[in-house]
Amino acid sequence: MINQLRRLPDGLKQALLYGTSIALMKGVSLLMLPFIAYHLSPEEFGRLEIISTFAIIGSILVGMGMENTLFRFAGMSRNDNDRQRLAAEIFTLTLIIGSTAWLIGWFSAELIASWIPGDPSAYELRLVISMLALEGCISIPLGWLRMRNQATRFFFATVGRALAQALLVIILLNLDRGVEGVLEAGLIAAVVQALILSYLHIRNTGFGLSRTTGVRTLIYSLPLVGSGLVAFALNGLDRWVLADYASLTDVAQFAVAAKFALAVVLLLQPFGMWWLPRRFAVIDEPGGHKKAAHFISLGIVLALIITVLVGLSSPLLINWLLPDSYAIASQYAVALVLVMLLKEMAELVNPGCFIGKTTGTQLLINTIGAIVGIVGMLWWTPDYAVWGVIFALLSAQALRMLLFFIASQYFLPLPYPARSLLIMVIISSGWLILGSQVSTTGQQLLLIVLAMITLSATAVLLKLIPLPKIMAKKVFL
Repeated sequence: MINQLRRLPDGLKQALLYGTSIALMKGVSLLMLPFIAYHLSPEEFGRLEIISTFAIIGSILVGMGMENTLFRFAGMSRNDNDRQRLAAEIFTLTLIIGSTAWLIGWFSAELIASWIPGDPSAYELRLVISMLALEGCISIPLGWLRMRNQATRFFFATVGRALAQALLVIILLNLDRGVEGVLEAGLIAAVVQALILSYLHIRNTGFGLSRTTGVRTLIYSLPLVGSGLVAFALNGLDRWVLADYASLTDVAQFAVAAKFALAVVLLLQPFGMWWLPRRFAVIDEPGGHKKAAHFISLGIVLALIITVLVGLSSPLLINWLLPDSYAIASQYAVALVLVMLLKEMAELVNPGCFIGKTTGTQLLINTIGAIVGIVGMLWWTPDYAVWGVIFALLSAQALRMLLFFIASQYFLPLPYPARSLLIMVIISSGWLILGSQVSTTGQQLLLIVLAMITLSATAVLLKLIPLPKIMAKKVFL
């Protein structure tokens, strides 16, 4: 296996290592879910989710989009010495930002805790703030490793942290440390990772400080922060609204369902990592518009098949793997799977919004989607609790997908096979509706098998999924 990996082209090896590391990082978190659910009550799990969403918005503010800034400025420099100098200066700047954020956050923890729903303790927030302060010590060295094509080090640095954190969570939860134990495990793993990566980075680039670089990078990063805050409205704010208008138990049920729905993103990620970096090169080829439409259609079909698989499997897995107190999460899972589908489809059908000077369209559409989502959550959650949040997210993501499709087709018309895709959507919807009607485990398992066979066969017959010629002859001749 190792010898086969070594024979692969360098670019493919890099992509496999990056893809595997990201999948394993997220996969370990998903695998840890049943263990955490058995050791935390729904109320504690809900509080942990609220604290985690605070970490999301904190990472946006403290991280300042510096990793993308590194790619923008150091990546476009043609001189190796200039690249190293910029990497050193941006790293030093993140240390200053992180230290400042840590000091402000540490002494303001009690005040911040009073603003956040779910009643987190000041100690719990200080643990999270300490992790956030390490953001630059981790993201910039990881970005530098990617720029230098050191995928193996990136793999061990990221997967090593995920595994170490999982082991520490197991130990601390067995010692009845509860939510604090989960956060303490995260901080210990982050400190170790930050120390190792910072040592490697400093050894390669050293330190540096430049007023010019500081001003340029901060100006460049501000729109990235704005985009991150807009994204938080549809991925994080939902928990806060639920905690305000419903209960921490509702937050826990919603969060569990959302984590299972995240499998749609994980399973589709290999296609995205292959397609997204090369889509513009394909569009520029002779006949590129037709090729791009074909590959995007292939991505949509894969997303539909994965959505049906996850949508039919999630209720089974929730009932098998989690305590009975989380059973209601299975009712929310299918709807949240659809939210993930719409989100991924929006990412697939939007290439025209990144052509030339059209990138402002992306921020506008995301802002409109965020506003619709926020208004919907505030409007429906008081009356419908979790279902109110879910319907708001569905509305926002459906609008985003539609607007991205319309705008992208305006800037870059692509010949999609609309009739074939519509057939796949109708069949996928039928399987999900049928899945909501069955009750026994045997029926659900049979339904999953039949759904995968019919969807795959239909996609092949409609020529949305290509078959190798030899296999096609054996099947159809």
